[in-house]
Amino acid sequence: MKKQFRLWLTVCSAFFVAGHSVFLSSCNDDLPAASYYTFTGEMMSDYLKSREDFSLFTRIVERAGQMDFLASRGGRTLFPPVNAGVEDFLKEYGYASVEDIPEAYCDTLVKACMIDNSIVYTYNLTETSQQKNELDLPLVIQTTGDTVDANGMVLSIVNRRAAIINELKNDSVENGVCHPVSKVLVPSTSLGASLLEENKADFTIYYEAFRRTGLLDSLSEYRDDEYEAEKANFPEFLYNQKPGNYTYTLKRPDHRYSGFTLFIVPDRVLYEKYANLFSEGMSMEQKIDALYDLAVEKYNDNQSAEIFGLNKVDPTNPEGKTYKELYWNKNSLTNPHNPLKIFMTYHILDRMFASTDKFINCWGFNTAYASPTEWINTMLDFSSMKLEKVYSTTDPEVEYPREFYINHSEASKYNSNERVRGSRVTVPDADNFSLNVAYYYVDDVLAYDQTTRNNVYNTRLRIDFQTVWPELTNNDMRLNGDPREGYSEASDNSETGGKAGGFNYYAPKGYIEGVEFSETSVFMVHRPKLRWWDFGGDEITVQGSSYDVEFKLPHVPPGTYELRIAYPGGVGNRGIAQVYLDDVPQGLPIDMRYGGSDSRVAGLYNGGSGWRNKDENSNGIYTTEELEENARVMKNNGYYSAGKSVICYNAGNIPEQPQYVPMSANVLYNVASCLRRKICEVVILPNKEHTVRFRSVFTGSSDAAFVLEYMEMVPLSICGAGGIGEDLY
Repeated sequence: MKKQFRLWLTVCSAFFVAGHSVFLSSCNDDLPAASYYTFTGEMMSDYLKSREDFSLFTRIVERAGQMDFLASRGGRTLFPPVNAGVEDFLKEYGYASVEDIPEAYCDTLVKACMIDNSIVYTYNLTETSQQKNELDLPLVIQTTGDTVDANGMVLSIVNRRAAIINELKNDSVENGVCHPVSKVLVPSTSLGASLLEENKADFTIYYEAFRRTGLLDSLSEYRDDEYEAEKANFPEFLYNQKPGNYTYTLKRPDHRYSGFTLFIVPDRVLYEKYANLFSEGMSMEQKIDALYDLAVEKYNDNQSAEIFGLNKVDPTNPEGKTYKELYWNKNSLTNPHNPLKIFMTYHILDRMFASTDKFINCWGFNTAYASPTEWINTMLDFSSMKLEKVYSTTDPEVEYPREFYINHSEASKYNSNERVRGSRVTVPDADNFSLNVAYYYVDDVLAYDQTTRNNVYNTRLRIDFQTVWPELTNNDMRLNGDPREGYSEASDNSETGGKAGGFNYYAPKGYIEGVEFSETSVFMVHRPKLRWWDFGGDEITVQGSSYDVEFKLPHVPPGTYELRIAYPGGVGNRGIAQVYLDDVPQGLPIDMRYGGSDSRVAGLYNGGSGWRNKDENSNGIYTTEELEENARVMKNNGYYSAGKSVICYNAGNIPEQPQYVPMSANVLYNVASCLRRKICEVVILPNKEHTVRFRSVFTGSSDAAFVLEYMEMVPLSICGAGGIGEDLY
């Protein structure tokens, strides 16, 4: 059943009295920009002052000293609450009037409902859109169709609290746009433990388990004060950077935030799915014991013991006992080797996703072939999880198509046709994020157990480099801006950035934990641009006179893998780098100056981006047999084409994510520049970190860039001699 917001009639009447048009549309509540009235010469300050129904919020702005700012030039988005919403706020927080609100808090309330340097219209938003307000906190706008107003029109909800009033939204002024809302946007300024404490009614068992294992205490990291003190040592902008055909201005990260995302199983799910272990009438002590027993069931195997070092001898124990012998009991729940601690830690990610908008880079997927997927490290050492938006085109059995699942795998040759359903993710009907923690519900427990490792991970793991390091997500460097905006001098080579706050960043030395690079290196994080020949439209480039960068490989189950790196070659300035695995050089250097049609690759391409997958033999198009033979030739040379599920939009209108429009898109499989290069075979050992290093061996240009687009780790059982073989996706 759809939820309904009751909006005060005085809102509409006040605006009619003010003499300004409103649009009472019937079926389309997101009209094109040209359909909205533009207030020529009117600033946001004038907008508020001239409308009686904003008199209370106007006074908040005045007491905050922000009216002059709202009268200044620029481009911003404001979500002002109507009087009825301010009155509700005063009652809720015990203020007799606006005059009782402390001036500092008035300033907080104004900044909480404002996006600066970005004009956001609702008709440009996806179902869930995440922005940053002036407090540098998430501002999440959801338009799911589940909530409607009294006229049956779909509402957009901001931070799960305030509805954008349909009749009044997208109101343009000279310095931005206003979206009147039904309630005051009150920022959540608590840390993670407080957020969970306030909302634990639906997940008392998981909350108690987080508490007893000491994991609640680990959710306190927020902002790095050392970086705040030292960031002045790094320039705010790097100018005239040219890692390709275009010149960029790179922004220094404003802060260095930490964050966490928790996936929580509600009590009712445990009662339903594990009725043999849990019941509502049990005491909390019994419920925690039952969860402990479930954890033992998930991790009581030899490979788990090896991965998490359970069979190692504790050097502090005089009797020479292993960690498992010492800590696999219900009295050692805070020890990292305890099964319940292992179990609960796997439910936490090392980054904060304030909305599902940032879960996965869904842009540029041909969902007829593959579902958008990311592989992300968890807080449990040596583990990761598969986060996927599952489409029925790739898994016809999926119960909730186009929704998010964790550790899902459709039936295929890679898992002996044994489908793994995984756990479906849903957004709680409550405030689900704070300063540093967000939480979501899952409809089954999560575990890095044998089923996950052997079935879900026995496939080609395509890992976007922008997901490898949590700092990029926590500090809005990944998936920032509007991906539909192509490169422009005004956006990418200026200090003002692009649409929706889009910037290209550089990471100062020491900013990203676990990444080491030389003083002569520039580590550039590109904002996504859908017209780029890139996975998801984004990439990372490392450049400089003698760049040298080293980092840890993402966590995957123990085994032997083929390690690959993907990049667009032969485009702009490209470099040559020697690759090292665990400090051992691997084969010949990777030369990114040439593409797939070069004799060293020997790829068959019908021009730079021909339809090479057609089963024809005319006009330079190749037969299926020719392409299969060519794939073997390329593989013998150490190369693969890009996949058919990866696309870019080279013409026409770019659709909402992650749709695929063949007439205006290039499948990267067809693009001669887009390659995957085999680096080496790597044996992933249990309970061990592995590192990869790229060192420049090219002296031709100080701008020559080494592109980190995505890596692949593919089990040899698939791609090795006698393997079951890969698809083209």
